[in-house]
Amino acid sequence: MNPLCDNTAFADPMSLPFAEMVSKSQNIVLTCHVNADGDALGSTLGFRKVLINMGKQATVVTPDLAPTSFAWMKGYKSLICYERQQPEADKIIEAADLIVMMDYNDLGRVKTLGEKISSLSTPRVLIDHHLDPVVNADVMVSRPDASATCQIIYRLLIAAGLSQYVDQEAVTNFYAGIVTDTGGLSYNSSDPNLYILVAEMLKMGVDKTFVHEKIFNNKSVKQIKLQGYSLGRKFHRVEKYPIALISLSKEELDRFNYTTGDTEGFVNIPLQVRDIIVSCLILERPDCVKMSFRSKGEFPVNEYAAKYFSGGGHLNAAGGSFHGSFDDAVALYQKSIADFYVRWMKRTAK
Repeated sequence: MNPLCDNTAFADPMSLPFAEMVSKSQNIVLTCHVNADGDALGSTLGFRKVLINMGKQATVVTPDLAPTSFAWMKGYKSLICYERQQPEADKIIEAADLIVMMDYNDLGRVKTLGEKISSLSTPRVLIDHHLDPVVNADVMVSRPDASATCQIIYRLLIAAGLSQYVDQEAVTNFYAGIVTDTGGLSYNSSDPNLYILVAEMLKMGVDKTFVHEKIFNNKSVKQIKLQGYSLGRKFHRVEKYPIALISLSKEELDRFNYTTGDTEGFVNIPLQVRDIIVSCLILERPDCVKMSFRSKGEFPVNEYAAKYFSGGGHLNAAGGSFHGSFDDAVALYQKSIADFYVRWMKRTAK
């Protein structure tokens, strides 16, 4: 592979210890966060293919069932779901000589899988782009400035001298993760080096049209109906502020036979309104109320998510959770986001 610019553009001080950890390991388990998105699956499945090309044994273990909307990704059928296949997964994890934690910065984001990882002394590598990691790892590759974990692992493989093992299948999954986490390169995507990586991926044979069709034009009829209901009945503005909210209770989700991934992208839609700068999607899940946040410009939804919903993320894209009633979560959001917005406006006006 011949990068379009000098390799120093992809330099990473952790590339050497990363390469050493991978080279001395033979049986590797890759993990990602709950409710896996395109970046979580793209980074793990793409890296899995690279490791297989190196002659390694590699398995991706997800905390819960991965959304079927990503079933088109090569390697999807090989996924092991810890929630549903725990005995099998435990054996695989216990036999591993390296555990790679990808696209999450806290073992709390992998449910009971985190407890299993914590109980073992197996060497660990962290590869992630979320702020303030709180996990312990022998090699930490934490790059909050990156648009996606797929961007980090692709750059890391180049810097580590392993680019010869990155084939079209792997790089297609990496590209899918970047596209997913940037909304088709529409946000969190101002780094010029990101486009150098994307250009290299296209040069390697990534079918851009195919990937975009699968990510953005691959909805089911029930998803479209749920989206229509969400926008027509549940899309509200928070008082006089440029702030939007879509909230869906368990009863409403059940009405549309909801499965994980059906609301993918819903949180971004209110931002299409010209004067809306903050959007939130609230979903009542069996174990908690899930909060997703998006924003325009400099409004820090990651700061807001961390303050009120034990979450975090990036300036314009973040998430969190609420352990209480659905109605209380909605009420807390409406009050706290208005207060936070007023304080942010005063702060930025200085």
